[in-house]
Amino acid sequence: FSEYKKNQKLSRTDLEAMQLRKFRKLVAYASQRSPYYAGIIKTRSINIRTCQPQDFPLLTKSDLMNNFDNIVTDRRITKNAISDFLQRSKDPRELFLDKFYVIHTSGTSGEVGIFVFSKEDWGRGMAQLGRFRPMPTPFRRYKIALMAATDGHYAGVSWQNMMREGFNKYCFDVLPIEINSPLPQAIANLNEFQPDSLGGYATIIKILAEKQREGVLKISPTDITSGGEVLSNLDKALMEASFGCPVRNIYACSENHVMGTSLAGKTEMHLWEDDLIFELHTDHTIVTNLYNFTLPLIRYRMSDVLVPKAQKNSNWPYTEIEGVIGRTENSPKFINRDGVEDFISPHTINEIFVPGVMRFQMQLTGKASFRFAVCFNSSLSPQKCSEAVSGLQNRLYEILTQKRMDNVLFDIVVVDDLPVDPKTRKFQLILGTN
Repeated sequence: FSEYKKNQKLSRTDLEAMQLRKFRKLVAYASQRSPYYAGIIKTRSINIRTCQPQDFPLLTKSDLMNNFDNIVTDRRITKNAISDFLQRSKDPRELFLDKFYVIHTSGTSGEVGIFVFSKEDWGRGMAQLGRFRPMPTPFRRYKIALMAATDGHYAGVSWQNMMREGFNKYCFDVLPIEINSPLPQAIANLNEFQPDSLGGYATIIKILAEKQREGVLKISPTDITSGGEVLSNLDKALMEASFGCPVRNIYACSENHVMGTSLAGKTEMHLWEDDLIFELHTDHTIVTNLYNFTLPLIRYRMSDVLVPKAQKNSNWPYTEIEGVIGRTENSPKFINRDGVEDFISPHTINEIFVPGVMRFQMQLTGKASFRFAVCFNSSLSPQKCSEAVSGLQNRLYEILTQKRMDNVLFDIVVVDDLPVDPKTRKFQLILGTN
């Protein structure tokens, strides 16, 4: 973290100069090893020694997935090989080819994405997590609990597993809790574990805060970390009042790991621009990742809207924002087989992975039913489409059974397209309310 402390003292001009040096190093590497970027550099006559991010075109998730094999810089990595790996492996600690971390998600776009990192890339992206985490007390392991999807190659549990490896395992005691487990079971696990730090999505931490106020949950954390969803000031205040400790809001994603953090007791957030370049727009954000040399993401378009602060309050060179807009989804609620209403996290839905599936959407039709609309890759054969439908059925059954919701009925409907909402111009992963 010595580099971060040094960077905090830089002027904005010096920080941007550092970013540009890193960017040109990345471009030089990609020009030699990525056919996709080599083609762009040649077609646009880009000078590697003097180039800037704006010299490159936008990269959407569709562009990434359509050109995946040509974007990666290691020829051993292919989309088909990773799809086979993800279909077989459910252990987030297992590495592709024993060398690469793999993350998959649909995010809030409904479109499946695959992201791959070398061990060096991963360590660099992970480093921001420890920027302000309290150091463990000698001779006592710091107890961390995270409620997230834990049964596959997902971002949250993969990040947390880093705390269980190497020297970290002597400093931290980590409890991953599957977000799709029945809520009473999760609460019992937390009561028994008594974490020092509790992390998870804003929606689940809010639910846990309500259970803490009811006296059902009885824990005394000293640190709360919320990430992956919009955290309103009202919900933040509720959490802090319920648990009696500060809540830190982390802005993170599968593509770029930790991108920003709010400090304890503060509502504004700093964007960590040591290894990321942000271009803020009124309806989207463009991010250039400076540390992923395995899957270069230059000017990657995200649907998040980041609102910059009108007046800067920090002496640091980093951009300050009011918050993140555009990452909230409905949590579908169903009556389970015991007659009790429970929820399914939208993150459990958006992290479904089945080869050949390009985009999907859960459409709620009642308290015990839903439709699951899905778009397949146009090149998929009828047999592969049938196999993909069976794969989706099995995965949805697993999710429902885990939540004691095997009474809930659903239909899988194959469609040609899943359009955005005509009013908001955004895609809704969960459609309808119940």
